[in-house]
Amino acid sequence: MTVGSVVRNVWRDLSPAAGPALLPLDVPSRPRFAAWLPHALVFGAAAVLAGSSWHILLTDYAVPNGWAAALGVVHASALAVCVVRPMAAWWLSLALVAVTALAAASARPDGGPLWAGPSLSVHLAVLALVALRVPARVAALMWVLTGAVAAALAVALPGRDEFPSLTEVLFVSGTVLLAAAALRGRGDALRGLARERQRRALLEERARIARELHDVVAHHMSVVAVQAEAAPYRVPDVPDELARSFTVIRENALEAIDELHRVLGLLREGDGQAGPAADAAPQPTLDGLDGLVDGLRAAGLDVELRVSGPRPATTPALEVSAYRIVQEALSNVLRHAPGAAARVAVAHRPDRVELTVDNGPPARPPAPPAGRTGHGILGMRERAAMLGGELAAGPRPDGGFTVTAVLPAGKEGPR
Repeated sequence: MTVGSVVRNVWRDLSPAAGPALLPLDVPSRPRFAAWLPHALVFGAAAVLAGSSWHILLTDYAVPNGWAAALGVVHASALAVCVVRPMAAWWLSLALVAVTALAAASARPDGGPLWAGPSLSVHLAVLALVALRVPARVAALMWVLTGAVAAALAVALPGRDEFPSLTEVLFVSGTVLLAAAALRGRGDALRGLARERQRRALLEERARIARELHDVVAHHMSVVAVQAEAAPYRVPDVPDELARSFTVIRENALEAIDELHRVLGLLREGDGQAGPAADAAPQPTLDGLDGLVDGLRAAGLDVELRVSGPRPATTPALEVSAYRIVQEALSNVLRHAPGAAARVAVAHRPDRVELTVDNGPPARPPAPPAGRTGHGILGMRERAAMLGGELAAGPRPDGGFTVTAVLPAGKEGPR
């Protein structure tokens, strides 16, 4: 690696345009103002530091009032700049450190600290904010350049051994950067863990859907195999070439069924569900919603079921998915809205089935979750998407919750 490439890489990392902006936090379960709370805290800290810096430079360092006001306000504004341009804010703060030190030195030629106290406070706050959003190598470069500026000031302003000295500046700024880098690393690790859990939950849900649809696909392939075997006997004088074609069709169908069983066996072994009992359970359909609702009523859920319209020609895949969506939605009501009344509406249209499951606000706080939760809506969306449909879920203004799904009839999935 040449010296030129090293310089280019360093400039790319420290460019004023580098570094991600401080975006509003995504906190759907909290009031909207919580998304902007970090911004409010940063601007509030900038206002406080601007006033205190102005006062301290004026009273403790004898800096003229106009200069004290300008230096305090402009330097503290670097905190606000961190919201949109973190690296530009750091460069601004570093420049104001030197300017403020020279101004304080000219106002107190008899000696004093290497850095003005308010200047160091603002710069440390900027260092912490920027280090929370840049890689560790960039934080290290920031520390090196901060030390270089401190060393240059120590040479330009000799005899100033009050706090903070050069060693103390390096130690304090290094400690701040290490703490911020550690917090950033922890946040990155937690976000990565959350993404991995989301990915695994998605794969597990898809595997569960694949297990349930196995019987549907296997049934169709079995019908194909039986019809291909019986076709030559239903028509007299079938040509040999056509009979061989039917034989090939039957063999391919049987081979596909065997492959389905092998793949399903692997899926069930991974989940500890292997064995004949796992294959014996019948797949649920929309006709089983009455039994599902009765069972939940026995468990204490106040639920009403309404079915309207003549049922269109549906596929087994739609029947299974619609039942599971209603089942999961009602299970969520039991877990997250104890004591709430629920309503299930199934509307049959000529080309689709519309499902609505909603509930009112909970009558009492829900019990703490036991084990892993939070993937029910993900699974419902996967089932709807598999059929080429749509699913929406969200809270109601009165504190309740609504799940709606539209499943196209006669479709096994998106074409």
